[in-house]
Amino acid sequence: MRAVTAVDPDAPFVPSGTLRRVSRTFALSIRLLPAAMRRPVELAYLLARAADTIADRGDLAADRRRGGLEALRGALAAGRLPAPLPRPRGDAHDPTAAAEADLLDAVPRLLAGLAALDEADRADVVTVCDRLISTMLDELATFAGASGHTPVALADARALRDYTEGIAGCVGAFWTALIARHAVPLDEGARRALAIEGRRYGRGLQLVNILRDGEQDARRGRVYLPADELRAAGLGPESLAEPAAAPALAPVRARWAARSRHGLLAGIAYAARLPVRPFGVRVATLLPAAIGLRTLSALERRGFDASGDRVRISRQQLRATIVRSAMACLTPGGPRRLARRPRRPV
Repeated sequence: MRAVTAVDPDAPFVPSGTLRRVSRTFALSIRLLPAAMRRPVELAYLLARAADTIADRGDLAADRRRGGLEALRGALAAGRLPAPLPRPRGDAHDPTAAAEADLLDAVPRLLAGLAALDEADRADVVTVCDRLISTMLDELATFAGASGHTPVALADARALRDYTEGIAGCVGAFWTALIARHAVPLDEGARRALAIEGRRYGRGLQLVNILRDGEQDARRGRVYLPADELRAAGLGPESLAEPAAAPALAPVRARWAARSRHGLLAGIAYAARLPVRPFGVRVATLLPAAIGLRTLSALERRGFDASGDRVRISRQQLRATIVRSAMACLTPGGPRRLARRPRRPV
């Protein structure tokens, strides 16, 4: 039997400060959604973020991380958590780490919120979170034994596509289901077309992360660019952490940057397909694509140079991107015009 704890339907699942620290962009965009859509979206995000916190615990052995992910996965099906999840060490100087610890402490409340959703929303949240956790478990297996000294790369383009689909593309289908249920009535054909674009969109967003964080990931032993493409360029997985290898890596990175851009443009096409109202749904759909395109352009201008600071959009630039996205959503064709707007350097 599902264990259900009473939960105030209007109360936040976690303090607003915790949400901002684990994702400033999501904390902004969640406010734009209608209330009926906001609850399942927020729950899915926070549960996925809790899973990601467990999967990325560098201070924890892989088998304990795997156990934590399996426990969370089982709790989604059972509606209760039989034992506390492995909590990251607190760090008074790292507000993100503290927020992640608070998020894991909030998992029982998240599960209570999940039980309070209607059946269709609950099923969609469980399905997307199960797919995400499954991908994280596969990721742990792929990179088992990898380190900064002996990094491991994904085998080929198919492996990278499967990873980006499992960690982000599936979210596009989830988003589409909630839009159709709570915001915009869609016939089966329109829903299917949006789900396809939504999957491409999610994969494109994840490729931005991979291209932005490639050197940092390689130092942890994880290389997401395909091993066969690296070999064809005369390189190995360790090359991503070597600035001297940047010229040889450039064609590989450029190919995946083009695929990322294609996915982000699918996101803009997705937003353009939505009606102007409900306005907040359109803006929340478009905003990640606008931020992603800006980040990708900055990476391309830098030649994916690892010697400088990590590319990050400032608060001022984020506010400007939000304003441009909102303005673009005021007219039916506005999102497509945003795709043609020249980008200033980040």
